[in-house]
Amino acid sequence: MSLIWLGLIQGLTEFFPVSSSGHLVILKYFLKLNLTGVAFEVFLHFGTMLAVIVLFRKEIKELLISFFNSIYKILEGENLSSILKSNSYSKFAWFLIISTIPAAIIGYTLNSYFEILFNKPIIVSFMLIITGAILWIGNKNYTGGSKNISKITYQDAIFIGLAQAVAIIPGISRSGLTVFAGLYRNLDREFAAKYSFILSIPIILGATIFKVRELLSWNINFYNLILSGLVASISSYGAMKVFIRLLKNRKIYFFSYYLWILSIFTIWITLSKGY
Repeated sequence: MSLIWLGLIQGLTEFFPVSSSGHLVILKYFLKLNLTGVAFEVFLHFGTMLAVIVLFRKEIKELLISFFNSIYKILEGENLSSILKSNSYSKFAWFLIISTIPAAIIGYTLNSYFEILFNKPIIVSFMLIITGAILWIGNKNYTGGSKNISKITYQDAIFIGLAQAVAIIPGISRSGLTVFAGLYRNLDREFAAKYSFILSIPIILGATIFKVRELLSWNINFYNLILSGLVASISSYGAMKVFIRLLKNRKIYFFSYYLWILSIFTIWITLSKGY
């Protein structure tokens, strides 16, 4: 039952700007679950990735077709720059790859350090406080612009990618940081959310492949594991729709209050137990 609760929390917090990784660390601490490291979280992320694929299936289909078509054109001798100018979805696909590179490099090289943080609820709580501040400042100051698929630039893709790399730290919201990075670069609000959600696919897929051996070595009921992933997938589907609505109405600051209250409570409990 505890794994199902973790799946629900993962699904709801993955695309709300509250850091799903931070919530899993805190929940494992309070439920006294002996699930060390990031492999279990990666599996739940895989469930949320399926929700992204379902919600944006039309866009993802177009992205894949355009990407492989651009590869074919490159092999035929056509210049990549001209391909990106002529097809906005080809540009979208290549820019997603650019945005993925920073997080992939940092996640691979600093994996052992992040493993340590996944067992430190008090450190994660301080990161959640920072996330709350980011949401508050971002909601107040960054309204976004009119940039969409056709207007996004290399600089935008790199900037959002660096934001995603920072968000590997447990307690820093990936969706929150990447969305507000997009708004800072004047992306349209709905497109900023869409870019952030679809951007999660390659990094989650890569992390799942990287951690699959560790998952298979666990002495755990895989029926419950799959069920928790399914719960994460269903709940994250609804969370994405709610988040987009809140982003359009500039109501994201509500999450700041929640994160600050949760962080203070967790720090207080942790210190009282002799962290």
